[in-house]
Amino acid sequence: DESPFNPLEEGRSAFAIQGINIMGAGPSLPAGASGATPKIPIKWESEGFNNTFVELAPNMWSASYKHKPGSMAIMPLINNRQYAFRVKGEDGTEELLLFGVPGKGSFGLNDKCPTEVARDFAASLGLPIKRILCQGGLHVMFLENWLEAFPDAKLFVPGDRAPNTGSGKKAIEKYGRERIIDLPKHGFPELKGVVEFFQFQGLIIHADIPMPEERGDKKQVKMSGMPAMMGKLKPVEPHDEVFAFVPSVKLMIGGDNVAWYFPKGAKVPMMFKMTGNKAGCLCCARSDVMAIGNKEQLEADCKFVLSQDFDQYVGFHELPGVACLVDAKAYLQAGMRKVKWMS
Repeated sequence: DESPFNPLEEGRSAFAIQGINIMGAGPSLPAGASGATPKIPIKWESEGFNNTFVELAPNMWSASYKHKPGSMAIMPLINNRQYAFRVKGEDGTEELLLFGVPGKGSFGLNDKCPTEVARDFAASLGLPIKRILCQGGLHVMFLENWLEAFPDAKLFVPGDRAPNTGSGKKAIEKYGRERIIDLPKHGFPELKGVVEFFQFQGLIIHADIPMPEERGDKKQVKMSGMPAMMGKLKPVEPHDEVFAFVPSVKLMIGGDNVAWYFPKGAKVPMMFKMTGNKAGCLCCARSDVMAIGNKEQLEADCKFVLSQDFDQYVGFHELPGVACLVDAKAYLQAGMRKVKWMS
């Protein structure tokens, strides 16, 4: 089935759907209850698999791309978001900052390559792209795509894992440390109050495995290749991802894989049940794939995220239009406790 996994009609959030962890119960606020509508609306309804950026809020946009986890044909289609922000750099001039580095396009599932979409969008605004921020996780495998497409941009990565992976080392060898820069723990000081980035650390994950499309393969991995792939997914190295807090709309954006959101009533695909964390799946991976490394650091980072003043939450892989709009902070807190990331 090549249609996207739609937990709701037309993949929309209906704006007042309560949250659940993928395998467990979340906040109990029903649709339409007091507090079900965010104080500052974000135009999630404008999202779609349409190969362009759409405005979510003033100076904030997103683009959605079809993607199959691991580039495996058997996996359900999900979203691969990229966010864009109009910001001022240290020199005071306006630029378009990209958050997220999608892959090349998942074997023709998308009509345009994400790098082309970003280039065209920046040109339409008349803004340069000087900074691209990798959300971490497995997306370190896609660094070279974006460095090649935007030769004048610097690419910031979470420093615990990305520079030390096979993909990171290869990109650094080719492009140098002048263009691949470790993101400070608390992001860019000059953007405080606009968009505040934060490294989420303390987990360990498997070594990066190049996606078939990045190796130049012409077709997706079939089911027969999954056991071999899963056999390599053992937590062996530090894992870090990047969260972003947007104060103007009280939105928290999660990293690549640590905190997926599924609306209540969503039917969880069998493949996600097989690979998901049975404890509650705030983290999308089983504990033998993504495990606790530094518990003290992990708990501190969970508490820092929860200390921010947000009432909406979204990640990178929810379907277009799907976001946690009800008790988002309670949703994250319950999930973090359920998978024992914090007490």
